[in-house]
This record gives sequence, structure tokens and C-alpha cells, in this order.
Amino acid sequence: MTTPQRGALSDAATGALGASTVRRKCLGVTFVMLALGAFPALVHAQTAEMQLPNSVNMDRGLRSGDFTLHPSITVQGHHDTNFFNGSAEEAAAGNPIRGATSIRIQPRLSLANEANSDVSFTFNSAGEARIYVTEDTAISEQDDVGGTASVDVAFGARRALAFSVFDYFTRALRANDWGTTYNLNRTSNDVGARIEFHPGDIPERRPFNIALMGSYALDRFDDFGDGNTDTFRSRFSASWRFLPKTAAIIDAGWDFRNYANTSLLLKDALASNSKPFRARAGVAGALTRRISLEALGGWGMSMHKSGDTFNSFLASASLGLRASESTRLLLNYTHDFRDAYYGNFVDFHRGSLALRQRFGQIVDLKANFGVSYGIYGAYSPTIPVLITQKNRKDIAMDGGLSAAFDVTRLVGMDIGYQLRSVATDYKVTALGANKRLIDSGAFLAHELYAGITLRY
Repeated sequence: MTTPQRGALSDAATGALGASTVRRKCLGVTFVMLALGAFPALVHAQTAEMQLPNSVNMDRGLRSGDFTLHPSITVQGHHDTNFFNGSAEEAAAGNPIRGATSIRIQPRLSLANEANSDVSFTFNSAGEARIYVTEDTAISEQDDVGGTASVDVAFGARRALAFSVFDYFTRALRANDWGTTYNLNRTSNDVGARIEFHPGDIPERRPFNIALMGSYALDRFDDFGDGNTDTFRSRFSASWRFLPKTAAIIDAGWDFRNYANTSLLLKDALASNSKPFRARAGVAGALTRRISLEALGGWGMSMHKSGDTFNSFLASASLGLRASESTRLLLNYTHDFRDAYYGNFVDFHRGSLALRQRFGQIVDLKANFGVSYGIYGAYSPTIPVLITQKNRKDIAMDGGLSAAFDVTRLVGMDIGYQLRSVATDYKVTALGANKRLIDSGAFLAHELYAGITLRY
């Protein structure tokens, strides 16, 4: 299926097309929040995070020589109260808020060898088949299969000089934000290699580590070819452990991202190719037995070929707290940017709080909440639509609460809740005789799920 061309929006703006055709042809504009510039999904990994210790039931897996295989399968019931991220205004324009119930089958498989091997091998995979229980065609057409898989092979992992190759694959499933069978499913793959130099005789006592990485990444959408990109990534990182559990860090990366359909993007003044660069430095480690810290600061530039570009400071700070043997807290702040299909980039600030709590040896509780404030790059549309904000500004909230139960060594259960929300004044309205609302960026959605897992 080919992607609708946004040049057809001029027809929609005159009101000459029917409502269903308008929604179909406006996929290019409604894609703004949900794909490459997906604001609520912005997450930054934290080295300050302290994991809970393994429970007594964690001794699982099939062992053969140096390798251990971990298989499992989960059957989950899932309900989304706002499947197409609709709003009250969009409902009045023909996009009613609709819930969706699905059955999700999630097999997982991981394989790894012992860490002291000269060759370190790690494989992780997680699949997901979604089956929607509904007679609504727009929802039932979202039945699909997704998942992730990663392979990492390191040669001489515990030697002074190590070389590794990796491949990370993702098949992400996401519905469009209008009630249509057109979706935002995409397939991503990142393959590359890295070289690490960490001199010293005993790996645990090596104070220095220097790493160089290069990779090629691609993104391919099922229905939205204009979002397809090819990216060459490069990264340099170095650390110096100047105290037993505290290290100074330098981290820099330079990517080269190219859109597959550059000519159409430039014509509609939506996005352009870029060379995002980031350089940061700071410290990470344990302040005390119970408190860990990561603090980094630096500079970033998106270096887009045309249109607005990001050029500002970067910062991140994470504080991890081990309140007790069964309680972990993580507080984080991040200022960064992300490439976006609309306006070139999103300049965002994000704060989040996460709790991990274990009750006895059979129940793990996870709770998290985050708030993000993002400003998109300036956008002056060449297509005949009215956009309420030249620089789109969003406040996004996301959070969740889940509990996992170890019924037996081989059987587990989980139940949870997730929130996703965006507050914004951003709107896209068709011009002409029929000033129909095309897209409203605001939405509120709740997800509930429960499942049972068989594992070995």
C-alpha cells in the first residue's frame, strides 16, 4: 500500500472531498505526534538506577555448557480507552473516541553464555501477536505481529582490547490517530560494530575505558513511506573511574540521517535531512551505599539541511536511592532534542520518578510517572491548512502502575495500568468553504492489562 501524497490536501482544504477521504489523505499531517517526533515516548536510560536483587525464584533456564536458554510465553488481555488518540474536538469532526480490546500473545527467548568467556554472546527476543476483539473494521485491521530481537557478540570482552558486532531489530505496532486502517507500524534495524580499549590485567580494576562505535540504521513504515529514513551513526565514549565506584564520563555522537522522500518533504516544508551532533561530559557513580548519581552536561546541534535547527545546551541528572533492600527510587531530569517529521525537531525537558518495590519474594511492584514539555521547530506550511501554532508546544504526561506475581517457579501473573496524555493548543484546520478540523494534538488515554506467563 502506498502512502497518500500530502499534495492532495489542497483538495481537502476546499471541502470538495468526503470526510473519510479527508481523514485518509491527512495521514501526513496527523503523523506529527506519533512517529519520529513521538513526544511522550522520549525516554533516557539512567546509570543511576539501582535494580532490585534477584528473587529466590530467578534461578531459571535451560543450561548447556556455557550457554543458558530462557524461554517464556505470556497471554495477555489488554484494553485501550482511546485507541486512535482522539479528542472531544475531533469527535465532533468525525473521529469519535473509541476503545479497543485485544488479546496479546507474547513469546520471549533469550540465550547467553557465561560472562568470563573470551567470546561473549547475548541474544534477546520478544514477539507480540495482537488480536483485536471487535467488529469495528478500522480496529480489527490493526491485527498484526511485532516484536524486538537483538544480537551482541563480543570478542575478547574481558581483554584489554575488545571488538564486538551487534544487530538490533524492532517491529513496532501503532495505529494512526484517526479511525482509519492506515497505520503507523514500522520496522527498524540497527547493525554495527564497536571497539573498546580498557587497559589493565584485572577487568574489575581497570580504571579507563574508551569505545568507538559505528552503525547503520533504517526505519521503514508500512503505510507511510514519507517517514522512511536511513541513518549512519557514530559514537565515541570514554570513562575514568577515579574512585572505586565513581567515574568521569565523556560521550559524543554524530549521526547522518536522510529521508527517503526528501523532495516531497521540502515541497511541503515539513522536515529535512539532518546531522544531529551531541557531546556531553559528567560523572556517574555511587555517592554512598544507598545513593547513586549521574550528572551530564554538554551541547547539541541538529544541523538540519533546511528550515529551523536545534543549537543549545544538553543536560541530564539522575538520582537513585536504595531506601531499603526491597525499595528503589529513581528521580530524573533531561533536556535533549529529538528529530521530528514536523518542524525538524522537538526541544524537550522531561522530569520523571520511578519506584520499584518488592513484597516478600513473590510480588514486584513498579510505578512511574513523567512529565515532558516540548517545543517543535518553527513550521510555516506551504499546504493550504491553518495551524494554530508556528512552534508547536506540548505538555505530555505518561505513567504506569504494575504488579508481577510469582505464582510458582514456572508460572507468573501480571496486572497493570498505563497513562498517556498530551495537552496542547495545536490544531490543523482545512481552509476553504468547509473549515473542517483535521487534527487536534491533545488526547487522554488509559490502558489496562492482565496476563499469565509460563517460563522456564
